Amino acid sequence: MRIQKPRKKLYYSLRQVCDMVGVNDYLLKNWEKKFPQLQPIRNRGGNRYYVEKDLEMLFYIKKWIVEEKLSDDEIRRRLKDFRQHKDGGENIKWKVLLAEIKLEIQEILDLLDKDS
Repeated sequence: MRIQKPRKKLYYSLRQVCDMVGVNDYLLKNWEKKFPQLQPIRNRGGNRYYVEKDLEMLFYIKKWIVEEKLSDDEIRRRLKDFRQHKDGGENIKWKVLLAEIKLEIQEILDLLDKDS
C-alpha cells in the first residue's frame, strides 16, 4: 500500500471551517453578517462552502478580535484592503496549513473508525 499526499481541498464545509478556526458556527455566521467581505459560496441547498481565501480572512478576523481587540469598524476597514493588511502573513499561512493537516488527520481517523 502506497501512501499519497492528500490533494488540497478546494472547498470546506461550515463544520470543517469551525473546527479549523476554532470557533462555533453561530460566531462564524455572525462574522458573515458583520463583515460583508466574508462571503462563502452557497450551493443550491443553501449550504456554505469556504475557499482558502475565506479561511485566511477568518484567521485574520479572529486575530484582530482576540489578540488586537479591534472594533468591528476597524476590522471592516482592514478587510476592504485585505491584501494590504496581511501583517504577520506567514503566521496566518502556517495556521491555515496546520488547520488543513488537522482536518486531514481527523478524516483519516474517521475512516479508520468506520473500518473497525
